[in-house]
Amino acid sequence: MPKIKSLLLTGSLLITIICTGFSANATERHLLEQTISYEDLGTAILYHQSWVDYPKYTDRKSWQEKVDPEIRKIIIKNGERALKHEWKPDLASDYLAFKRTGEIRTGRANHKALQALTIAELVEGQGRFMDAIIDGVWFLCETSWIHSAHLGFQKDRSGLPDRNEPTIELVVADIGAQMAWTYYFLKDEFDKTSPLINERIVEEVNKNLINPYFARDDYWWMGFGGQQVNNWNPWVNYNVLQALMLIERSPERIQQGVWKLMKSTDFFFSMYHEDGACDEGPTYWSGASGYALKFLDLLAKVTGNKVNIFSSPLLRNMAQYIYRVHIGGNYFVNFADSAPIVSPSPGILYQYGKLIGDPAMMKFASLMARQNQSFKNGVNGYFASALDELFMYKDIINYPQGEPLISSYWFKDTQICVARDTEGKSDGFFFAAKGGNNQESHNHNDVGSCILYYNSKPLLIDVGVGTYTRQTFGPERYTIWTMQSDYHNLPLINGTAQKNGREFAAYNQQYKATAKTISYQIDIARAYPQEANVKSWTRNYTLHRKKDFTITDRWELAAYEKPSILSLMTCNEVEIDNDKNIILTGEAGKFKLEYNKKLLSPEADIIELTDPKLIHSWSQKKLTRIRFTILSQQTTGESKLMVKKRLTRKIMWASLKCLSLLL
Repeated sequence: MPKIKSLLLTGSLLITIICTGFSANATERHLLEQTISYEDLGTAILYHQSWVDYPKYTDRKSWQEKVDPEIRKIIIKNGERALKHEWKPDLASDYLAFKRTGEIRTGRANHKALQALTIAELVEGQGRFMDAIIDGVWFLCETSWIHSAHLGFQKDRSGLPDRNEPTIELVVADIGAQMAWTYYFLKDEFDKTSPLINERIVEEVNKNLINPYFARDDYWWMGFGGQQVNNWNPWVNYNVLQALMLIERSPERIQQGVWKLMKSTDFFFSMYHEDGACDEGPTYWSGASGYALKFLDLLAKVTGNKVNIFSSPLLRNMAQYIYRVHIGGNYFVNFADSAPIVSPSPGILYQYGKLIGDPAMMKFASLMARQNQSFKNGVNGYFASALDELFMYKDIINYPQGEPLISSYWFKDTQICVARDTEGKSDGFFFAAKGGNNQESHNHNDVGSCILYYNSKPLLIDVGVGTYTRQTFGPERYTIWTMQSDYHNLPLINGTAQKNGREFAAYNQQYKATAKTISYQIDIARAYPQEANVKSWTRNYTLHRKKDFTITDRWELAAYEKPSILSLMTCNEVEIDNDKNIILTGEAGKFKLEYNKKLLSPEADIIELTDPKLIHSWSQKKLTRIRFTILSQQTTGESKLMVKKRLTRKIMWASLKCLSLLL
């Protein structure tokens, strides 16, 4: 029997980001700046909210006609539930918990409740939610908006928010835009109670969001300092654009703000390779490429379509990335900090497909909406995104459904390969592998890793990420097991794991595709530090369609120090018998893992999960790591690991019967 090791794993919570240097591989792009001059922008902008295409609160006929009756019931029920919401401020101890233990106790409950109340009132229009909305608006005006995990932007390091240093981060941006829309829709109603309500909203949105945006260029997510940006850039910029256009009255100041927003968002597009892959993973696609879409769509509206870049090949690739990495069902290729099960926003999918002219994406949106029951609890996203989805609901639900299920795709620039047995079908094998470098956004030190599924069920997995904590994005990130290469489907070379940094990267990437075979090959030696003593380590992934999946390693070491170990992570049950035969058993059935028993010695580690996010990801409380120790002490060698579907007796008899008929 193999030696079994038990690892007890725990976690907490956080939402912040790694700030790193501007990507050496970035392509400087001025997609937005080059569409229009600063002077022409001033005349193109539609001032005084004339660009808003939502019906006014008083236009009850439009709200009645445009909102589907079923979703209307859900929205109103959510509003009624929010009437019971208790407006509770985040206490000092809630903020301090993040610094003291890494735990997050501050959240979004208050502004989510206000959103539910406001959208319910807009849909119903009878005034019964109005007092609760005023309570929520006034409450938010009296309390801090900043998230405890994002206080690192402020000079004070006590762990408490400094009201004298207004700071823009994701939650502040979301609340600022929401308050601006609440003001736009209901300002006349608020004035019936007191003009102080509208005055206070305008004051707080300016103080917390608009004024700091004008005052500072040094936020890393803006990109002006040459830093690497990610989903924070379009996420914040989209919200600032909403608030600016709804609150600001000076045309000159609006022109200045829109121009700055355009320049900042161009840095986001510069971070993307031409293949459009989101190196943050599918979980972040809605907040990265998706919010870039929302920003661009709004920018086109407020400029009378004078600034429109949806014909750009980059935008098309950024959109299609999400279905190119779709495995089947709710499973997506989850490299980086992505979970394996993802529910992309149907509204963003549909709107993106419509704007780039991709019916396959619109079909995918309809499928995701029904398959994931996305509208079971109402529309998705924060305020404007939720409104967009509310008005698109009928179109999304009534559009034909479909899964693109592409045969294979190579993201050449980002270095990701995906392939399945049969185009258009989720049956059989699906694999994905990556090269890249170990300074990608939400990096896991996983250069050269892979995942393998069968019938859209996991076999070899990327574990993903546990519950975010302060440690997740601080100096201790790579002490967390899920961030380490030896908990991915990778080798431990001379007892040494991969190291973080842009210089630790794959090279000599090769991709070959035929009707029967897909292969992806990279040399991962440079992903390891000097102490690994490795000259080359070529890893080849080959899918023999409808037959097997093979991992081939060829290596040359500068010196032999310690045994190298090949690791495989799985959520399947692992059986290693006395003859060292290995069987994987899971939802997709039984699979045989073939290897050279004279070269490799296997053992299985049981990894017990206590982190709720990981338990939710894999619907179980344990995973297994299979570790193959390379027995040879030679400095050169080659190994193969092959995964095959194990035939059941029923299938074997059916195969023999067919063979006898042929004979």
